[in-house]
Amino acid sequence: MKKVLGYFQPPPPPPPSAGSARLTSTVSDVYECGPNVIYDSRKDTTRRINFGNLVSVFGYPSRGGVVILEDTSPADFDFLDLNRADPPMTRHEDPADEDAFCQRLLLLGAKWWDSLARYHLLNGEDVDVHELDESDEPEPTQRERHWVSVAWPSGGGGLVVAEFDTNMWNPPIEKELVPMDVARLRLCTSMDEKARMLRDRFGGRDWGRVEDYRGNAFMGCWAEKESGEVGELQKTWS
Repeated sequence: MKKVLGYFQPPPPPPPSAGSARLTSTVSDVYECGPNVIYDSRKDTTRRINFGNLVSVFGYPSRGGVVILEDTSPADFDFLDLNRADPPMTRHEDPADEDAFCQRLLLLGAKWWDSLARYHLLNGEDVDVHELDESDEPEPTQRERHWVSVAWPSGGGGLVVAEFDTNMWNPPIEKELVPMDVARLRLCTSMDEKARMLRDRFGGRDWGRVEDYRGNAFMGCWAEKESGEVGELQKTWS
């Protein structure tokens, strides 16, 4: 497979309705796979790992949508039972196995997006806020907007959660934003290290159980979530 454009950024679309901007608002890898066949990573609902500026892990619940954990650490890979040297690049073939994997992702603070389009629209490097303001695209919800990181100490006793708001899109937030040095978490090689760092540097709070947690993460929503944050859940399984 020959890569013809690396980190291809498409030309800006004409003034959009929100729908026309959905899949043109971030950079991606585009490959030429053969005559008239183009691979666009933004529409791939089978890939497991994205190795970009950050390492992101994807999961595809059978009921729809996409679960994404961004900026993962070695500790996260171990928690997910992923081989750091040779991780799987595609999702499970069995939806039941994929659902179990998605639930593990959510335990780390991953976000459950309505669709890949919604994720790329709100996280793209070239998001045009003025176009979004003039469109009918719903503003990010609290859960879409919040940065969340979770650790599970080896000694048991619960979980540690740190979370901050972000300026994803209108309205602007002026306090309690994500600290500039959260990239330190990428250095954690164990959940114990991650838990200590979340507590000591990022105000992480201890919770006894997921059921006790009160915050803006998607943890604990698996049993009752049947619809998206702002729309329908994208179907990724036939």
